[in-house]
Amino acid sequence: MKIHIRAFARFREDFGERTDLTVPDACTLPDALRELTALKGHPETLFDDDGAVKDFVLVMVGGERLAPEDRHARLLAEGDEIVIYPPVSGG
Repeated sequence: MKIHIRAFARFREDFGERTDLTVPDACTLPDALRELTALKGHPETLFDDDGAVKDFVLVMVGGERLAPEDRHARLLAEGDEIVIYPPVSGG
């Protein structure tokens, strides 16, 4: 199935603005992000030493922000758009 990943802020430097991927059916969010890092490099940007998506990485799927505890089991569907961005700060 085809999915789309968009990266913002400093993540855009590592992964580009938009990447279209073909992934297997029953692909989870972490699996898709592993595919992204296999293609573009920089796995340390998104994953901790245990292979989990880092808590500070903000992730949305289909316009819904996912809490860190919900990411590992999130199954993707054909055409899903994943958005990743680092924490935003400012004043």
